[in-house]
Amino acid sequence: MYVELPSDIKKKYENSMDYVQLLANLFGQKQAGRVWNQYMVDKLKEVRFQQALIFECVFYRDEVIFIVYLDDRLFFGSDTNTLMLIIKQLRESGINIKDQGHRADYVGVNIRRTCNGSYEFTQHALIDAIIDDINISNSYTKPVAAKVSLQLHAFRDSPNVMGTSTTAQPWGDLNFLGQTTRPDIYLWSIKLPSTLSIQEWNMVRQ
Repeated sequence: MYVELPSDIKKKYENSMDYVQLLANLFGQKQAGRVWNQYMVDKLKEVRFQQALIFECVFYRDEVIFIVYLDDRLFFGSDTNTLMLIIKQLRESGINIKDQGHRADYVGVNIRRTCNGSYEFTQHALIDAIIDDINISNSYTKPVAAKVSLQLHAFRDSPNVMGTSTTAQPWGDLNFLGQTTRPDIYLWSIKLPSTLSIQEWNMVRQ
């Protein structure tokens, strides 16, 4: 791939060159994500991982499963020594991988296998932090986020419940929570503005 030089650099070199060839991935380019992903896939295959046919973010090798989610990666396996060996092999292949420890310490997600064989994903620490940030520790709860008969929309003419804008931190946390373990609140976490109407605030609290 070739990129055009900025005008001030062109002047510095007296227009001797207008374009340069990229020798490495450049942050921000459209192909950056795909280039990195393909590089990672090639390295995983070098250490005998196979890519799933349906979910391309899932890789497996013997009894070890490797999952990619954006810039996070998770290993699942029953033997710690095997996992450490794979991490060592990936490092030797050229990937600068960092061991962030247990998944609950890194992404804050607790994974529990239930009696019926399914898996439960929870983020109690993050939820508690959000509750403290938006000061709703004494609020009541309901089993569903909103009535099915209620049409969800913005209440633009309603007065603001707080009177002032809230900080961005709780909404960033809500967004992360919605993407990982609470899809039922994801729409609100990305759609709600930083100033909420009374009706919107009641829905969020529920």
